[in-house]
Amino acid sequence: MTPTLIMTRPRAQSESFAAKVARAWGKPLTIIHSPLIEVTWVDATPDGCDSLIFTSVNGVTAAKRMGLPNGLPVWCVGKKTAKAARDAGFDPTIGPGDAEGLIADIIADNPPGRLAHIRGLHTRGDVGARLRSVGIACADVIAYDQQAQTLNDEAKAALAGKSPVIVPLFSSRTGVIFGEQGPYQAQVYAPMISLAVQDAVEPSLATSVFLANRPDGEAMLDVTLTALKAAMAST
Repeated sequence: MTPTLIMTRPRAQSESFAAKVARAWGKPLTIIHSPLIEVTWVDATPDGCDSLIFTSVNGVTAAKRMGLPNGLPVWCVGKKTAKAARDAGFDPTIGPGDAEGLIADIIADNPPGRLAHIRGLHTRGDVGARLRSVGIACADVIAYDQQAQTLNDEAKAALAGKSPVIVPLFSSRTGVIFGEQGPYQAQVYAPMISLAVQDAVEPSLATSVFLANRPDGEAMLDVTLTALKAAMAST
């Protein structure tokens, strides 16, 4: 029986990850791309900021759309976001991979001036509010929306079938959207990037959760392979 991998991120973000899974797995694998979020940009500009906070690559893209100057210091949630920021001309400080750790790093450094968190409409972690609560000036700049999408027909058919389905979940938002479109007849194996995602997901998926040991792409690859092995062992 061939397992199915359903990628729920925007296609540009999910294709390289799916290819890495397929190469590492080295066995038959059906891959379905069914994005559950469509990013739409919002016109916004931070007012007099000295540095930026990025908790996603989308934030970096939004900042470049605003025409913010090269060399601006930025705090990035993890390595992938920091690479995107550096490639975009910013000067990144790399966080530990999750919002909690990033907040702790910023508070410990207590940077001068005014920060701006370039974020989406839907977010968790309350980064700006928590920084303001300890006296750090931080504006929330909503620069994009993450509009919910319905699973496509190919994904729906797989989730109604008998073969195991692996659905890596990289954000709380996609976890919520995926859970709301269930229940699913197929056995779903859900690798998750963090406890925040697990907390957001429909409880009926709790028996098939595989939690990454770090909130980054490499750990998600490892845990997705673990989920694939568990899925095939159960058939």
